[in-house]
Amino acid sequence: MIALSDGMPLVALPDGRNTTFDKRWITSSIRSAAEHAGYSRWWLAEHIAESVSIYLKRDFVANSVEIPNLQSAVLSVLESLGFNDVAEHFRLPDPPVRLSLTEIAREAGEGYELAFFGLLGNRLQSVAESHAARLEIQDLTGCVRLFGNRRNRARFLREEIVDFIRQHGQAAGNTRTGEPLEIQLS
Repeated sequence: MIALSDGMPLVALPDGRNTTFDKRWITSSIRSAAEHAGYSRWWLAEHIAESVSIYLKRDFVANSVEIPNLQSAVLSVLESLGFNDVAEHFRLPDPPVRLSLTEIAREAGEGYELAFFGLLGNRLQSVAESHAARLEIQDLTGCVRLFGNRRNRARFLREEIVDFIRQHGQAAGNTRTGEPLEIQLS
């Protein structure tokens, strides 16, 4: 058996990939279900996510957990606490997808902005077609540094990337079934 550094199992995605466990993802999903059940800003969501985390860390024996098993664990806690109304609305989407703009820029090659936007568009489209409810886009500053040697060009490029993500994010939100795609850019 391989011991993971933080003691938490990996989350096995339906496409066969694994990702790290993120308690914020569980908390957000519980809060969403609570809001649908009529509880606004439900303070118990964090405590329930923490109890699931403790279970995974202490009692779960496998190195990875599949999303349906994780959903069952959350439902079990909700039902045992008597929050069947929240459990009825609970749905666990795929974990947040993380994209690094710097990695995409390196893949495109320095100075190849058109290739960068093509790759970024492809990645945004594949996320839009997934079951993930959240997309975390990172490294905007590092990406702009790779492409923008001149100060004025860097500012323009930054705005261009943000606009591109906004447009594709809005289009993705309109084509998805269920919840819209939430995008965070840093």
